[in-house]
Formats: sequence, structure tokens, C-alpha cells
Amino acid sequence: MMNASAALAEPTHEASPSWPRRAGAFLLWSALFGLAYTQAALYYSNQNQYFLHGLADAGRGEFAGDWLANTRDPTPVFSTFVAFVGGWLDERLFYVIYVLLLGLYLHSLRGIADRVAPLGPSGRLLLATLLVALHAGITRLASAHLLGVDYPWYFQTGVAGQYLLGFGLQPSVFGVFLLASILAFLQDRPWAAATWAALAAVMHATYLPAAGMLVLAYVMLLWSDRRVKQGWSIGLWALLLVAPIVAYSLVQFAPISPETFAESQRILAHVRIPHHAEPERWFDGIALAQVLWIVAAIGLAWGTRLVTILAIVFALSLVLTVLQVVTGNDTLALLFPWRTSAVLMPVATTIILARLVQTWDRTPILSKSDFPQADRSGVLSYALLTICVAGGLAIMHFGWGFRTTPAELPLLEYIKANKAAGDTYLIPVELPKPGRGAASTNFTPAPRRSGNGKLIAIDLQRFRLFTGAPLYVDFKSIPYQDIEVLEWLRRMLWAKEMYARAMWVAEQGQQLERERITHVVAPADRPLHGRALDLVYEDESYRLYRVAGPLE
Repeated sequence: MMNASAALAEPTHEASPSWPRRAGAFLLWSALFGLAYTQAALYYSNQNQYFLHGLADAGRGEFAGDWLANTRDPTPVFSTFVAFVGGWLDERLFYVIYVLLLGLYLHSLRGIADRVAPLGPSGRLLLATLLVALHAGITRLASAHLLGVDYPWYFQTGVAGQYLLGFGLQPSVFGVFLLASILAFLQDRPWAAATWAALAAVMHATYLPAAGMLVLAYVMLLWSDRRVKQGWSIGLWALLLVAPIVAYSLVQFAPISPETFAESQRILAHVRIPHHAEPERWFDGIALAQVLWIVAAIGLAWGTRLVTILAIVFALSLVLTVLQVVTGNDTLALLFPWRTSAVLMPVATTIILARLVQTWDRTPILSKSDFPQADRSGVLSYALLTICVAGGLAIMHFGWGFRTTPAELPLLEYIKANKAAGDTYLIPVELPKPGRGAASTNFTPAPRRSGNGKLIAIDLQRFRLFTGAPLYVDFKSIPYQDIEVLEWLRRMLWAKEMYARAMWVAEQGQQLERERITHVVAPADRPLHGRALDLVYEDESYRLYRVAGPLE
């Protein structure tokens, strides 16, 4: 038992095993964590936006006429990667890459814990197991069904619904590079630390503030160690690495005019993503508890170099958050100064768990049993890992998480088989009422289109990537350049007004022709009528109409 525990513990000190053995342990833990954590099938939720540009560039679908696919790309490096895999390799590789990123996440947290609360082989195994169990899909599923809320989610995610891992591969997952950055610095590898931090920002520009705060903390620590030249050097190195993505963002998303930019910022912050951008909406009791959790972890890390890193990032984030609340500045809100909590929370959870395991390791067993405490830890670890991995496999096999709408599949299959170049489809849209908080719905029944919901409905979110057909507009997938944001809202409001009518006659036909729409989708319980439309498909859930020719 002890030998197995030592092998899985993957020690990180000087006496660590050879590189092949460490690589093997990394792959093993990546597989265990990946199976336990689970992931959604391609393509789900945000993937329908972030994969669009890349798959369009790879020649997938008829996206030459899709408006959103031709807007400015906010994640060009990720899209290039998607285009390469989607165009030249097997798209199942996306699943593998996500599992490897999950492995890097777990590896980084375990390494960080080893610098705060050093543990023996059985303790490291137990800590890794507890991290897997807390993140496991079966744990979250049980919480969602028994308690009505996915509470374990809040131990890994930040405030305002900001997270690193999520449901599958997307740009935000590369935030695990920030955790790898922290570990590299604690291992006295400042150049690697600066590189990891910069790469996170290169993959997803919203990590620029967090990466900048981390590198600033590293520079200050190096200066305090009288390594001033090295501090300046890694700071400049990080700036050099992020310079291309900063230049790209400044050029591609430069304001058309101050008025247009201000209006686009208002739309994004208060219409599209208020649950991420308005502190008065996301700062609830759970968010307060998360902040206190982070503060407690900083205290438990006292006396280590990690405490300085965490304290600097936390303090800068708090100052910028207060500044945003005081000024109400939309641009600052969309920079998400509180997004650093998505990094701080998993680190905080790891520190607290490591201290608890450390206490467990040092607590004598008040029992006459000859069963060593290390063996008890091993038995507990293997049992938990077995449950978590089996639960993850069951979730993915039986579809207990990441719900989609099966009722729309016949329609989507029909469109996939019958689409043609030049087609553009119009689907029902809605502007959900902003709610409070930011809950996870990965393991709860997904919200459906109702007209009065506070969550984004999942209906037809996968339309583009499933069918390969161009879409006129939807609420979930959005552009970010200011004039394109205004056009997105115009399209949303126009589509909403169109669907408010049951009868589509010559006037509506002319509007459809002007907007270059060739097909219209409607729910079966709200069918459309009029000479402007010809019914071409129907099932129990949806109707599909072809726009008739010009009407006199």
C-alpha cells in the first residue's frame, strides 16, 4: 500500500523520481482527474462561439455568409489552434487537450500545496484525492440534486461566475497557465513563471490583468531578494510576449467613436453579461464567503513566498473592484478586475485542504488497531478515487450533466442535410432578465426558452456548429468590436419584434429579404402564418419555413 501511495503521490522535492516516472504520474493523474471531472460533448455552450472562427477558417460548414463568423475575433490564437486541429487532425483531440489541461491544473495545485504544507507520500495522495473529489462531477451532481445548488463549484470558481475549468475546452481553460506560473515561481524558476503567465494572456486576453498582477508580484519579490536585474528582465520578457496580443486587440477593437464605444460597453456590461460585470448583481452571500475563504487561505500561507503573491493579487483586485463600484465605469467592469478570484479560489481551497491533511497526518490514532494511519489514508484515497472516476464515467455515459435539448435534433439534422450556400437562418431570440448571483447549471436541468427566464436558454445554441448553416443572430454568441456590438443588439431587437407577429405578409417578406434571411424557424406551439413564408419542415417541436419570393 505504501509503495503504491508513494508512486501516486508524485513528490516534487529534490528526491523526486526520474522524468519518465514523473511524466507517467502526470498522465495517470490527468486521466483520473479528467474522468472524474467529466466534460461536455462537442460542441456545448460557449464552444459554439469560441470555436466558430476557427472551424470556419478550417472550411467547416457554409459560414462564408454567417455574420458572426465574419466579425472580429477576440481570441485569434485559440482560433488558429482550432482551425489547425479541425482542419488537419481529428476533432476528438480537443477532448485529450482538455484532459491534459486538467492535469496541469491538478499538478500545479499539488505543487503549490507542497510549498505551503509539505506532506509525506500518503498525505500527498490524500490531498490529491480530496482535490479530485471536490471537483468531481459526481460530487457536484449529488449537491445539485440533493441541495438544489452545485455548492462544490464555488470552491473552484471565482466570484461573478468567473472560472478556469468549466465544462470543456475553451479559451478560459488556459487560465490554468496562471497556476503553473505560480508554481514555477515558488520553484525559483522566474523565467518560466513569467512565460506561463504571459501565455495565459496570449490565449485569452481577459487574463491580461491577472497575468500582469502576478508578474508584478514576482518582480517585487525578486527585488526584495536583491535580484533587481532579474526582476526587470522577467517583467520585460512578459511584456514582450504579450505585446502582439495587446497590439492586435488595440487595432482590431479600436473604438469607431467615443459615443459608439461607450454604448457598446453599456450593452455588453448591462444587457449581455451583467452577471459577470455588475458587482451589485454577483456580490451575494456566496461571493462574500468566497472572499473570506481566500483571506483565510492567505493567513494559512503565512511565512511562505506564496502569501506575498496572493496578497498582492488580492489587494490590487480589491482596489480595482472598489474603483469600479465607485465610478461605475463600464470599461473597467469589462476588464473584470475580480476575475483573479478564479485563480485565487482554487489556490485557497488547496491551501486549506493541505493544512487539514497536514493536521490529519500529525494526529495520532487513538486506537489499538495495528492498521497504520498511512494505510488508512491510502484506503480512503483509493475508495474515493474509484467512486469519483466511476461517477464521472456514469455521468458521461448516461448524460446526467451538460444538458442539451434533444427535441431540436430532428430539425437540426434536417437543416444539416439540406443547407445550401447562401442560406441564412432566423431563430427565435430572447433577452433574459438579469438575475442575481452566478450559479452553475452543468448538473441541473438546463433552462429552456420561456420569455421570462433569468438564465440564458439552451435552445438552438448549437445551431451553427451542428448544422454548419449561417445564423442571423442569437443571444448567446456575441461580437466585441463596438460597431458590431451595436449591430448585434439591432439584430436582436429586430428579430424579437418580428417574432411578436403571428402573421408574416408582404411587409415582413420585404424585411426578411432586406436582411438576407432565407429560412425562419419557429416553435411548434407558436407557428407563423402568411404569404411571406412557405412551410418546408415540421415536427412535434419546431417548424421551418422558407422565405417566399418577392411579394407584390
